[in-house]
Amino acid sequence: MAEEAKGKVNWFGNQGWLCPEQGKMKTADCGICGSPMNVKRNVLGPTSWIESMGRGEHLHDSFTCPNFEEDWHEKIVKLKSEARNTASDKIKKILEEEVIEILEANAVR
Repeated sequence: MAEEAKGKVNWFGNQGWLCPEQGKMKTADCGICGSPMNVKRNVLGPTSWIESMGRGEHLHDSFTCPNFEEDWHEKIVKLKSEARNTASDKIKKILEEEVIEILEANAVR
């Protein structure tokens, strides 16, 4: 059973991608669905929008979730964003239930 099904959705985990300094992480799990992330080592490029606009780049590792481009994955990203922005515990509980349903329907974790 998914950890989310235990009622503990990680509202602040990564969004399905990470760009840590090269060699700092061996593995990573997706903060959206919990899947082990794919990794590319020693990537030369920007790691943020600001760095990209300034035409900066540096070596880093690039982790991406294999489910990153799935519609259900993006829906969970949006639901988690809504949950972080609500002051209502009732609405957050409803959003948590929907995240759990999506994960279970897609046999994730």
